[in-house]
Amino acid sequence: MKRSIIHLPACVFALAALLLDTGGLQAQESKEDLVRKLRGQAGATTGGQITTRGLTTRGAVSTPTETKKETRSLYFSTRGVPKAVQAAAEEDKVKLSTTTAKPSSGAGDYSVQAGSAAVEVQYEVDPESMVTRDNIFFRKGTADFVDDSSLRVVIELAEALKDPSLKDLKYVIEGHASAEGGAYANQLLSQKRAERIVGVLVNLGVNSHRLLPVGFGESQARFPAHSEELLLQQDRRVIIFRLDDY
Repeated sequence: MKRSIIHLPACVFALAALLLDTGGLQAQESKEDLVRKLRGQAGATTGGQITTRGLTTRGAVSTPTETKKETRSLYFSTRGVPKAVQAAAEEDKVKLSTTTAKPSSGAGDYSVQAGSAAVEVQYEVDPESMVTRDNIFFRKGTADFVDDSSLRVVIELAEALKDPSLKDLKYVIEGHASAEGGAYANQLLSQKRAERIVGVLVNLGVNSHRLLPVGFGESQARFPAHSEELLLQQDRRVIIFRLDDY
């Protein structure tokens, strides 16, 4: 199943070129640090040392230690699983199973009521590859970026993901929402926003087959709906992991 690609206006690419050429991209860390983080345990190079799956050596690379894995999971309604997730299951990137939804362990809820039939999505990631961004802002109720600053963050991620050392690695782009509002609406919106980010990454040159958008909605919100806006804003985040195929 082919994943749709969002065709961005020429001004987006012009902005990307300007930011990268003038150093106007204000990264939370250097590109090298971001690439190293995205690589996780796949083998990061630091100075004259080689770090492979957590083992640092000099000269020849020793036998790597066992890779750490974390299983990520969420529930979708049996009424429909996003096309991107269905395609990932066909490619064995994720595992789908029909089950009964459990209560969320976060401050928010799953889009499926606990005890109801649901489709559970599971996939394994390298926890050491986690990159979190809470500064990609969207217009309320939409998947449109609020301003150029949010686009700059995605451009930064695209440049890192295109690094040659990451070319064979696959990633999940998770969209997360704060706990206010309806759980089902939050999951739909977070899925659209994750897909929007993937669409921009693809248009900036990242291979679509390396990317999986998944909307978690409010299920992993850390702060309850009545919290101050400054706290709620931290739950409206994007999380990226290196994906281990099943």
